[in-house]
Amino acid sequence: MGSTWDQLHIGGIEYRRFIEEIEAAVRVLVPRGWAVMTMQTEAINEAVHLVQSEREEEADELLTDQWEGEGGWRTMRVCKRVQVMGANDAHLNGLFRERARLLWLAKEHHETGHYEASIPLLQAQLEGIVMDVTGGKKFFTKTTQKANLVDPSKLVSIEAGLAALQATYGQGVSETQAKGSLSRHGIAHGRELAYDTRVNSAKTWSVLDALVGWAIPKARDLVAARTAESQAANMGSEEVAETGHRVDDREFSETRGTLRLLSTSAMGWYRQRGHFRDDLVGRIYETKDFTKKGLPAEHGVQEQVSEDSQEVMYWRETVSGWVLGNAITAQDGRFAEYLYAGPRPPGGLPSTAVGDWGGLSEGLPDWT
Repeated sequence: MGSTWDQLHIGGIEYRRFIEEIEAAVRVLVPRGWAVMTMQTEAINEAVHLVQSEREEEADELLTDQWEGEGGWRTMRVCKRVQVMGANDAHLNGLFRERARLLWLAKEHHETGHYEASIPLLQAQLEGIVMDVTGGKKFFTKTTQKANLVDPSKLVSIEAGLAALQATYGQGVSETQAKGSLSRHGIAHGRELAYDTRVNSAKTWSVLDALVGWAIPKARDLVAARTAESQAANMGSEEVAETGHRVDDREFSETRGTLRLLSTSAMGWYRQRGHFRDDLVGRIYETKDFTKKGLPAEHGVQEQVSEDSQEVMYWRETVSGWVLGNAITAQDGRFAEYLYAGPRPPGGLPSTAVGDWGGLSEGLPDWT
């Protein structure tokens, strides 16, 4: 038992040190405008030490370096994450893609030293993202419209600093100045004339990065709510939208995800064995795997393999009665994928029911 107690003691010391480092980062760096949630721990700790040693400018430069170099992967990650927000909702995702387009411009401005352009773009999209996922609440405000960014489940993490950052960036500027303030009010209304610095641009990127991490699950919840509302309104409808897809698309997303999982796995097994398995459904993938994809326990996923095991197809009838299918053929070491959507199961494999299946490039509406 002695070694076990020693390990527990050491673990307790390391845990306390970790908490103290988090507390120091929030207390020392957040008031300076840094959201340090995703930056290197070593850099964060060194920056805290520099600020405590009254070397604030060195600390800011150190953290700013985190947002440059290595191909600008941190700013790139922010843009790409925003680009896929609202997935499975064509309208929302279209809007987030437009936001991402502006963020790519902000990235270019930052990297070319045009901070007078990068910072306003970043602040505008930061505010817009918050408003989108909170039903109109705002980041840069002191009114009752202020968004609540505190996640009770994460109070022990650095992410608790988001609420404190609202105060830093939401400060008012009552008179024109050139102090390099981060105030969105001062920048947007022409009251702060020296905001356009490399450090300020990096700080704003850091806040947007943290904010996007906070907003992603809220965007998923919003998509789920919009989807449920739409599906309830269109339940039982036989209509087809202008885009060509069926209006009653209940379980379409879950079914597509499941069939894509199976087809990807099928190709992997084929590369190992030289033929398609006939037991992917039921043996390799069981009920729990399908329920994780959002399907009911009685999932109804069907599988059929050709006699020579060089073709396989998977299909499922959704709750609306519409059937979606996915098929793969193998020839000379290459795969061809096919999609199906119709009122009944496919008449056969792609080689025997050619007219039933469409290629990936055809973009079947119910599969997009």
